[in-house]
Amino acid sequence: MNYYISALVAGTDGFPEFAEWINSVGDRHLGVELTAFTHDDAYWEKLCDLMPRLSCPVTFHGPYVQIEATSDLNSEAHRWLMESYGRVFALAAKYHAGHVVFHYSQKQFAEDTRQQAQDNAYAVMKKLTAQASEQGVFCVIENLCRQKQGIHLFSNDEYNEIFQRIPQASALIDIGHAHVNGLDIERFLYTYRDRVKGFHIHNNDGRTDQHMDYHQGTADIRQIMHWAAVYTPHAHMVLEYEPHEHLSHTEFLEEIEELRGWVAEGK
Repeated sequence: MNYYISALVAGTDGFPEFAEWINSVGDRHLGVELTAFTHDDAYWEKLCDLMPRLSCPVTFHGPYVQIEATSDLNSEAHRWLMESYGRVFALAAKYHAGHVVFHYSQKQFAEDTRQQAQDNAYAVMKKLTAQASEQGVFCVIENLCRQKQGIHLFSNDEYNEIFQRIPQASALIDIGHAHVNGLDIERFLYTYRDRVKGFHIHNNDGRTDQHMDYHQGTADIRQIMHWAAVYTPHAHMVLEYEPHEHLSHTEFLEEIEELRGWVAEGK
């Protein structure tokens, strides 16, 4: 089991230095998750320039700015999504990234538009799952967080159903999102086991997606680590904090060691 810290916490300007710090730690089971934005050419160039300098494990978060998987399949937006993920998969394959995270929508929906949006998202997920497999990459479908307004693209049951309808698909469970949505994490892990390739670890109050330090909030992270040890012993554990969380390098490493200890307790 590898552990990662998302460079999301360092912002779009600070991610190279943050990644190089993780690389300097020299722990072969500690790596960085990098967001592979494609909408900004300068950002993409910085990411590509960074990759040869890293020897630590790496995962990618797929692009989610100016990207929408529910777009009409004949639209320019769909073409751009497929082109973007093709670029990301190629980079992931070149540098042996552990996974690429996929968001199935950045939107909320009215009931009368949701079915078509789901159909479009399914077409994209099937294409990307197959394309990633051909390139030797895991495209992992993240459970997204419902918002206060509108209807979420997939309910908890419908998120489960994705992995029945696409037998080759892999999942990433975002613990904070699951907490807000009321997703039964243990049941999901029991059902899909090694098809769950990773976790995003952060916490919240159970009402909104706050991306807080996992010591804050009301989700029982220790218990979830115990379940992960039993059902998904090879999953990637990714600390995913936003820039409002201000941890020192020492504090990040202490949290990684604590998570390792909780996983060991569950074995």
